[in-house]
Amino acid sequence: MDTLRFDRHQLWNVLNTSRTIGSEMGHQLYCLQTLMLNMYETRMNTPADPDDPNVQKQIDSLTKICFDVDNETAQSGNRKSTLYRKLGFQDQSNPGNDFSLNTPPGLLALDNICYFSNKYQESCVKVVLENCTRADEHDCPFIKASIMLTKTLCEILRIGEPPQEEETAYYPMLFSHDKPFEEFFCICIQLLNKTWREMRASMEDFPKVLGVAKEQITRALQNQPPTFDAFRVRLNQLTYAEIIRLWERERKSKEEDQAQAAPIIELRKMITPEMKELIRQQRLNYLIEGSKFPKYTTRGRTKEKYWQWKLTPNLKAFHYGDCAENDNLPLEKLNNKLPVSDIKSFVTGRDCPHIKDKKEKTRMAPTGTLPKTKFKTDTHHMFRRPTDHAFSMTTTSFAIQHVNSDTNDMYCFVAKDEVEFDMWTDGLNVLLGHEMRSTQMYKDLNMLLDMEIRIRLLDAEGIAIPNEPPPIPPEPENYDFAFPEL
Repeated sequence: MDTLRFDRHQLWNVLNTSRTIGSEMGHQLYCLQTLMLNMYETRMNTPADPDDPNVQKQIDSLTKICFDVDNETAQSGNRKSTLYRKLGFQDQSNPGNDFSLNTPPGLLALDNICYFSNKYQESCVKVVLENCTRADEHDCPFIKASIMLTKTLCEILRIGEPPQEEETAYYPMLFSHDKPFEEFFCICIQLLNKTWREMRASMEDFPKVLGVAKEQITRALQNQPPTFDAFRVRLNQLTYAEIIRLWERERKSKEEDQAQAAPIIELRKMITPEMKELIRQQRLNYLIEGSKFPKYTTRGRTKEKYWQWKLTPNLKAFHYGDCAENDNLPLEKLNNKLPVSDIKSFVTGRDCPHIKDKKEKTRMAPTGTLPKTKFKTDTHHMFRRPTDHAFSMTTTSFAIQHVNSDTNDMYCFVAKDEVEFDMWTDGLNVLLGHEMRSTQMYKDLNMLLDMEIRIRLLDAEGIAIPNEPPPIPPEPENYDFAFPEL
């Protein structure tokens, strides 16, 4: 053991030099790391004997350290069972079974727990007591967590697997300690407890928490931390919130890469007409449901008057009528009627007759009336200009006769917000046979296209989509196909 320790220290001195490690040296270090870690394989595959006095002695020692009780105090059956439950044993009558039934990691999990409780008593007690103070449904059982984490760490480090050819992934920190796997476990069990707290997890979330912890550990190892302290610092940076942010960024990056693939571009073009038709139908349904507007004429706002407009289900005419501010009248009570065939066109913004002649002071906030700090960002909402959401419908008779604003040949509106404005202008464009061009239409179209493509690509999850179609195989020498005789 002394010779082995000396060799490890010599190797650690080599790793600390400024010389760059080449691929051949990296492979040799990986092979050495694999052989070193495989020394834990026997303990990993050995189930604990529940009747072994040494196993029970280790469990009693753990109980004493975590709860500061002596063996005599913990002799009664009920007292023991309570302490075992707080520690997170599944079998509280014979706790050794937890390390027997869960093999792997078997005895290796018990070794890790004992190492943690003996060398880092304060941290171990903190983890156990923190879970004891949580509600039962939010308790993270220390023993179960340690067993499952040990198994996960064995998978990450590939304990029990032979060295792979041309593999160069080694971790310098594992060569810096006489008990590398145990030290690795001590850091990771505290990480698991921290992640459990950040996720506010319950027992049903145990697999999810373990998956997040595995992701944190794997990402921290990618930088090949030189020491366990550096590994701990990197883990503290990879919080649960940071992992979620990284996953989201990677998902978006993957989707963006897929969106540039030629087959996906072709698919988007193919389904765009179908998605536009859905949007057109939705816009018409919005007009059928109707909206209420402040009443305007070409001279401006009619004070404290409102009218309601609804499109008939057959799309032939608009019904409208005066209403109160809080009314929602059915179609039958809207006595006025405007056939869609009479609508020649519509205009928006400053082209509207009830807007374009208004002076600037009626559309902008007076100078000096706004607070300079707290409400500065709300200026646009407090003093919204009518031009932003104004539109007017022109009828056939207005276009021919050019009558004045006192007739019903020009219908003027100001929508309550941008969504209502986009819905109505899109709907009018559909009724008039024009293309929809609103901002909301492009947002809806992109959303529907993205959702439809995701649904269609569910069966191709995990399959790389090529940029080019596969080559067409060559033609056969002849077309004399043989058919089986009936």
